[in-house]
Amino acid sequence: MVSEVSGRQVLDASDFAILLENSSCSYDYPDNENGTCCTSPPCLQDFSLNFDKAFLPALYSLLFLLGLLGNGAVAAVLLSQRAALSSTDTFLLHLAVADTLLVLTLPLWAVDAADQWIFGSCLCKLAGALFNINFYAGALLLACISFDRYLSIVHATQLYRRGPRARVVLTCVVVWGLCLLFALPDFIFLSAHHDERLNATHCQYSFLQAGHTALRLLQLVAGFLLPLLVMAYCYARILAVLLLSRSQRRLRAMRLVVVVVVAFALCWTPYHLVVLVDILMDLGTLARNCGQESRVDVAKSVTSGLGFMHCCLNPLLYAFMGIKFREWMWTLLVRLGCFGQRVLQRQQPYSSRKDSSWSETTEASFSGL
Repeated sequence: MVSEVSGRQVLDASDFAILLENSSCSYDYPDNENGTCCTSPPCLQDFSLNFDKAFLPALYSLLFLLGLLGNGAVAAVLLSQRAALSSTDTFLLHLAVADTLLVLTLPLWAVDAADQWIFGSCLCKLAGALFNINFYAGALLLACISFDRYLSIVHATQLYRRGPRARVVLTCVVVWGLCLLFALPDFIFLSAHHDERLNATHCQYSFLQAGHTALRLLQLVAGFLLPLLVMAYCYARILAVLLLSRSQRRLRAMRLVVVVVVAFALCWTPYHLVVLVDILMDLGTLARNCGQESRVDVAKSVTSGLGFMHCCLNPLLYAFMGIKFREWMWTLLVRLGCFGQRVLQRQQPYSSRKDSSWSETTEASFSGL
């Protein structure tokens, strides 16, 4: 999300012409610290920059509105029933908070993509850190849910059944603490930097290409690969146990969270594959050329938009697949005076089945269906 200009040389046509006129060999790539000449000039990035200016502001504005409304509604519904929240409900509440805080940064990045960063270095640090904290939190909270279900179903261990409040709170504190630790480079190295070549100010990292590559590797591993591996292992074991038990009710009860995890994988995998290609190009493992750089930049913009759509997707999944969630939502709306009591009574028969709880039954299986 933070501007990639600091990690890659980007020139428009006029800057490129001036550079060729004034210097026979002065291409100052970040990695060219010894002062030797580069073998080729920096790449023109007019197409990718113009694509970002047209595509990202509109997309981020739309995702901001949908994500804020959807996740705000989920948080309000869960908070209205906070006395009845299970461990999974609590994790999902924190997930909604993380998604909400993430989408709150999107208008700032929309302005940055459309024109330049106009909010100063302090807000640059805060917005970059807030974005990454909640990016990591979303993945780690889904991994926590997966591990909790794995212990409950595969090993019949109720990690949060005894003293659930304290243990759930402690787990969430650890998750947010790790996310804050991962975001420390944003607090330290992000700043509003005026790029002479682009004649614009952008929110960028102040370290060179090697540091930028290391940070993206951390995001790839800690924010995607490890959580995804935990989820995949846990749910593979869970589904194996449930298939052997031939419990159709428990299989139905797993659908909601499995769909949530699959949505996470489908939304974020394309972006991280593109980031992996970009990292390999930075490391010299893959050949770099101007055409490929431009395609990778455009691909990052498109796939990052798909990833941010995940923040808007979870509330829709809960609303369409979670019967208990819908009941709580109608209860909240009736309490707020939006509907009469008769509307709530019409919803009650659908939620009276034994397996219709929002997230888990006494047998510790998910439902909400």
